[in-house]
Amino acid sequence: MNICFKKAPSNFKLNLIFLAFLSAALFGCRTGKKTATEKKPATKSELAALEERLGIELPTGSNRAYYEEIASWLGAPYKYGGTDRSGIDCSGFVMIVYQRVFGIKLIHQSSQQKEKSKPVDAAELKEGDLYFFKLDGKKISHVGMHVAPDFFIHASTKRGVVVSRLSEPYYTKAFSGFGSYR
Repeated sequence: MNICFKKAPSNFKLNLIFLAFLSAALFGCRTGKKTATEKKPATKSELAALEERLGIELPTGSNRAYYEEIASWLGAPYKYGGTDRSGIDCSGFVMIVYQRVFGIKLIHQSSQQKEKSKPVDAAELKEGDLYFFKLDGKKISHVGMHVAPDFFIHASTKRGVVVSRLSEPYYTKAFSGFGSYR
């Protein structure tokens, strides 16, 4: 069967274009991003590579999407109000990781992230749970995310995105609690 567009009514051409567009929209590209509902554990080799990048031992059965995302931010410079790899602040970093990995939208302010989170005990911490700090001693002014026992990742004003230990005296003194959105 040979269809000639010159003989077809003009509505036919428009309908054909519309169907092609609709097909592309419905069945086209997917980002491939994993969300919390699609959590895929890391294999041993993937886990080893992520452990090397992050500089710590990760729990068995770790959420590969979470650790790949946070590892991809290592070294990104700090910029107050920043929201991309050219410059990011602590709450912006948390906000972006939560959206990309867990599909959860957060506010871009550490004090409001604390206010809206559910308190969690240290023994119950999971990947991505939040660490809140009062660096000025008065109000929540800093946030990081759980990586492994005693380790969190955050956007440091001096070192950019790094993994730190909660047991470091600077962080122990300013620590104000853990929070969860899951």
